[in-house]
Amino acid sequence: MTTRYGHSFKLAVGVTLLGVLSGCGTATAHPLPNATTPNADPVAVARQNSVAAYKGMWDDMSKAGETANWNDPALGTHATDSALNILVKILKADDSDGAVLKGGPPTMNPTVTSMEPSVNPTVVTLKDCLQSAKWLMYRKSTGALWDDKPGGNRATTAEVVQSQGVWKVVAFSSAALGSC
Repeated sequence: MTTRYGHSFKLAVGVTLLGVLSGCGTATAHPLPNATTPNADPVAVARQNSVAAYKGMWDDMSKAGETANWNDPALGTHATDSALNILVKILKADDSDGAVLKGGPPTMNPTVTSMEPSVNPTVVTLKDCLQSAKWLMYRKSTGALWDDKPGGNRATTAEVVQSQGVWKVVAFSSAALGSC
């Protein structure tokens, strides 16, 4: 057996190049600021909110991964469109296999690579080296360790979009294990 991270990732990256990192652990809140001061720099606000949405997506995934709950409404808090569909697909596979993930959430340090438009950004692209070395797969029925193969580092990019005042990850992709 391989870890869900390794097994699902090979499938997702190999077939669609839209890798997904499953994870679990105690979620850390990454609140999205709902109000800005009238003189707030829109570029700084976009940077802050897009990073918060990206981190929130992985925290939501980590929490849902603890029980492989692909119906968890929190998954849609920070992700939508392709990003949300991939998270749900991976969690459905985990649930079907009787697996849960523990040891997360991943270590994240995203940086902004582009913003559009430049004056009042509503689309932000992020890059990250997502570190998931602590994530392990466990049997849902017994809690026993499935295997001890940890995840690792993957170069990840994400597109985060602001719509109606809310920032969400709409798409992401990850390179092969060890790519960063």
